[in-house]
Amino acid sequence: MTNLAIELLLLTVVLVNFGAILTANIYSQSVREIQRKRLFCSESISNPYCIV
Repeated sequence: MTNLAIELLLLTVVLVNFGAILTANIYSQSVREIQRKRLFCSESISNPYCIV
């Protein structure tokens, strides 16, 4: 393989790993937000923040 092919392969691996890390981070934040909202809204259904 040429140097260009090796560099492209490494760049692809780095970008895929970076995307996977970002996706996992966004997913974990959304799960925490849903759990927080479920805990907050379980006590009062009439709260306007719980409608959405």
